[in-house]
Amino acid sequence: MQPPMTFEICHALTQLTRQLLEAGEQATETHVLAKGQVYRVAVSLEPVPTEELPDVIQRYR
Repeated sequence: MQPPMTFEICHALTQLTRQLLEAGEQATETHVLAKGQVYRVAVSLEPVPTEELPDVIQRYR
């Protein structure tokens, strides 16, 4: 299991998700420079089916 993300990372991902959806996009790919290294970043949004929500919520307890 992955360690929990910080609030700041979750907030940034939520903002990115909102911006992508407002632009009518569900995926994007780009490159970013951080700490002297170029990184390829790929983001895809996949809606969670309603019947899977209890499992998703359980992961955060």
